[in-house]
Amino acid sequence: MKKTLLFAAMIAGLGIIAVPSSHAATATGQTTFKVILQPVVVLDYYSEIDLTIDSTALQTLAGAPAGQAAKAITATAGGSALTTDAAITPGTINLSAVPLTISNAWAVRSIATKTGTTSVTIGLGSASGTTATLTGVTDTSSTIGLSAPGTSFASLTGGTGFATPTKGDVKMKLDLSGAKSADTYAGATIYITATST
Repeated sequence: MKKTLLFAAMIAGLGIIAVPSSHAATATGQTTFKVILQPVVVLDYYSEIDLTIDSTALQTLAGAPAGQAAKAITATAGGSALTTDAAITPGTINLSAVPLTISNAWAVRSIATKTGTTSVTIGLGSASGTTATLTGVTDTSSTIGLSAPGTSFASLTGGTGFATPTKGDVKMKLDLSGAKSADTYAGATIYITATST
């Protein structure tokens, strides 16, 4: 009996109230919760693009065959043969800087700071390179030059968000003046760099 009274006194001294087990005890606390997102960017791109420029496209670039006016010429006899010179003057075909646009070549999603930006840059041969050369696989003396890389995408203030990707193009110029063979031309890399701040 003395032990029971002593335990009851100890509980009272601690300010603890014993309740029957059939009743519930509840304690409620509040925790402030925050989510901190850091800048991040997700870039979708092709690991390889194989561009075919067919005969019709090449003919269009070169222009229609130019039929010239009638030519009056005079033959010269040389022994048992005749020779003459029609002196044709071919038109000029300049394929040294043919603009190329590859639409929807990449897509970007980003989270950026409110005053930050989301940007995409295009490089040739390296992230900041401006030229590259494609060489014929079977005819290595035949080449296609690449230059002036770029994109129509303007940098955005803030992020694009993850729900809807923003698509963009790749632009460059092709120098077809060194291409002599119907071949596959390889050996260049396009760099697409997306940045969010």
